[in-house]
Amino acid sequence: MEFLAIKDKYLVKISIFAQIISLKRAILSFLIMFLIAIFFGFGFYIFTSLKFPIQKKNEKIDVILPLTDVDGDSDIVRVLILFHAADYFVYKGVPIGFQYEMLKQLEKELGRNIDIKVEAEVCNIKKQLREKSYDIVVMDLKPSRFILPHFERSIPHSYSYPVLVSGIKADTKNVQTILVSNDLSAIIFFTQESNYCRYHVERCNDFTSEELFEKVDNGEVPYLICDYNQAITLMPFYSNVKILEKAGPQFERRWLLNNKNVQLNEEINQWLFGFKQTAKYSKLLQKYFSIESSLINASFANKQKNGISQFDAIVQKYAQQYNLDWRFVSSIIYQETKFISGLTGKGGSYGLMQLMPVTMDYYGISEDDDDEANIRVGIQHINSIRKSFDDIENEEEKLYFVAAAYNAGRGHIFDAQRLCAKYEENFNNWNDVSKYLILKARREYANDSVVKSGFFPGAYTVNYAYQVMSRYSAYKAAFTKM
Repeated sequence: MEFLAIKDKYLVKISIFAQIISLKRAILSFLIMFLIAIFFGFGFYIFTSLKFPIQKKNEKIDVILPLTDVDGDSDIVRVLILFHAADYFVYKGVPIGFQYEMLKQLEKELGRNIDIKVEAEVCNIKKQLREKSYDIVVMDLKPSRFILPHFERSIPHSYSYPVLVSGIKADTKNVQTILVSNDLSAIIFFTQESNYCRYHVERCNDFTSEELFEKVDNGEVPYLICDYNQAITLMPFYSNVKILEKAGPQFERRWLLNNKNVQLNEEINQWLFGFKQTAKYSKLLQKYFSIESSLINASFANKQKNGISQFDAIVQKYAQQYNLDWRFVSSIIYQETKFISGLTGKGGSYGLMQLMPVTMDYYGISEDDDDEANIRVGIQHINSIRKSFDDIENEEEKLYFVAAAYNAGRGHIFDAQRLCAKYEENFNNWNDVSKYLILKARREYANDSVVKSGFFPGAYTVNYAYQVMSRYSAYKAAFTKM
């Protein structure tokens, strides 16, 4: 009996031990399943939160816009370019030029909008290089300590060399100084056999190269060293100017690329390498840098002698009344109608400034009124829009909002600003606001409680604003404010 009792106790202990082991296995299995569930659950959360951002009040989000959501134009490539007789100039209100056409080809290749800011002065470009806010700088600059920390040079896009020019009217007796245009970045020297090897060479920073060329033509400046491409472009319009001789070796022309954009810079260099092998590139060289160029001989407009359009006087008259820059107004007119009178657009918009019927009624005009009335009311309307954004202190930043509101209406821009504020971004900064204007094409944003004007496909308006401001920048470089 005692033996059986001991046996029973032993069996009970074995049973309890087995149950403990079984429980441990169950707990271990549960923990493994729980960890697996957490792992997959967390992975699913990350996936869905990236694909479908969850909106929470006062939550800041980093909006990533796939190219397909904005028709391939979500990324903006910012370009700073020098107003240059061969590379970038304005003809009949339209920017053209060798480098400008290169940039437009690059825009197609990258599938991104290129936002171009134009400067007329070399010193202004050098100042803006410190801001490091541009992706591409289009200007011939020598490598230097000032530039190298922030920019790298692209592969060569073309070649040129310095030349000495003089005017037929120039009095060259007792002249011992040769001026160099301030935008020429090249090695300058004359051979020992040259008649000019003993002349003093002096860089002129008081005038642009185009202004110096005009002074050579009228005899004020006896000698000038400038870029060959520039000389070829300008000579058909200054009949008294001639090229005397080469003033230095051939140099490579390159873009400056912001070194923070590693992948973009690689894409640009690959594109340049391939594009230079094409017939289109050869045609561009012939189009802009040949003495026989039909474009140069027939259509180049010197910026000091011609205006933007036949409506300049009218635009200037009314823009001055409302303290608006007439060149900004002209850029909007070009964007709307390319200065073609009497056009009727979608929704009944009419005239040079494509005014909507309700706007024309408000200001008391109709389709029967002339172009001047259409321009006058358009400028009044722009001024009214501008007042809606008076809290934006930077005038140029404000004009992005004005251009967008002219196209889309103020309500949609206000919606984008409210969304921007909700997600704690700067609602007075166009780069931030434009993201949310594009996002208004998505249901979750269009139905947000802060949105008052509903759905809107904002990508078109964002592009519209960038195009207006890019053209305005070119106009500012080419034409005086008045």
